[in-house]
Amino acid sequence: MFASFLTLFLAGWNGGSTGALIPYIEKQYGINYAHVAILFVCTFLGYILAAAGAGPLARRVGFGHALSIAVVVELMGNVINSSQQRSFPLMCFGFFVVGSAFATQLGLCNAYFAILHKPLLWTGILHGIYGFGSFASPLVATAIASRGVPYHFFYLTNVGMNIPVFAFVWLAFRDLHALPQQPTDSPRGSTDGLSASTLRDTLKSRAVWTLAMFLVFYVGAEESIGGWIVSYTRTVRHGSPEGASWVASSFYLGVAVGRIVLPALNLLIGERLAVFLYLLCAIALELLAWFLPFFASTAICTAFVGLAISTFYTAAIITGGKLIPRNMHADAFALISSVGQSGSALWPLVVGVMSTKSGIWVVEPTVVALLGAQGICWALVPKVQRRAD
Repeated sequence: MFASFLTLFLAGWNGGSTGALIPYIEKQYGINYAHVAILFVCTFLGYILAAAGAGPLARRVGFGHALSIAVVVELMGNVINSSQQRSFPLMCFGFFVVGSAFATQLGLCNAYFAILHKPLLWTGILHGIYGFGSFASPLVATAIASRGVPYHFFYLTNVGMNIPVFAFVWLAFRDLHALPQQPTDSPRGSTDGLSASTLRDTLKSRAVWTLAMFLVFYVGAEESIGGWIVSYTRTVRHGSPEGASWVASSFYLGVAVGRIVLPALNLLIGERLAVFLYLLCAIALELLAWFLPFFASTAICTAFVGLAISTFYTAAIITGGKLIPRNMHADAFALISSVGQSGSALWPLVVGVMSTKSGIWVVEPTVVALLGAQGICWALVPKVQRRAD
């Protein structure tokens, strides 16, 4: 588990820094919101590659080897991003490489944690650690870039973390070829027949697609806030670079704390009802952040929005673990995670394009709409019986 925690911390560290670095990337390349949003598109293309390839890769080379390969690929992407700031297309390629690696890691870690004893607890901690990485990185990125240091030097911190993460992942998972199956799962036949059958069942599963669409909107809302709140608070609320980065970090801190402390409440009232209640709170807070024209109110409401939506990813994974047969987990969670993570590219891109045409103020109403869409998707997810984890 420790290796998985390190993997997700690095993923959060990587993803959380983008919003803080956007103003410096725009200045370096002389581009606008719509152009810089291409970075999110390239990340999305990496997620699509992972959605198609993570499950087959895990079956072909083994679960542990697939996870190790993903960490090495992530290292390659971080080397690209840390080595230059002259070519924006090359930076986009680096984001594509990192995106494919991250989505593969996320899908495999989710599949592994879904079969653990007390999965709600451990999955909450796993994604809480991702939030702590996202909390810390905007502060470090802003501290580096705001002092005149070329922004791409920040990615050297990613490279430095990637090497020990690979060592821990290799040592922890090198002997794990496949996740253990439940007695009720389909028996193994030939590898090719099993792979084709599992993939077909995954693609036909209502639970897989409703959870994936829920995460498209959830991750889209999270990344739209994390990716654009720095630009929003600097432009609309006239905040300083340091103050704006603290708003982004406070949002991710809310996410991290909530993922660790709120699962117990979810167990008490039920994951399904908890998500609906948290959504109502998050929408109310976003409306306050939108209509109250103060930096402080925006910062406070944004932090509590992070707290309110913090357990949504965990709730989706735990629900999927209950609804989806274990022999489908590698394919199903790779698909759910990768399709879900596509929201982190699609919706920040939409915000970037709309901001170029109408202004960065569109961040808040877009997030409100995404929260409403999450409620619709969550209502369509098949119900499961409550159980004590």
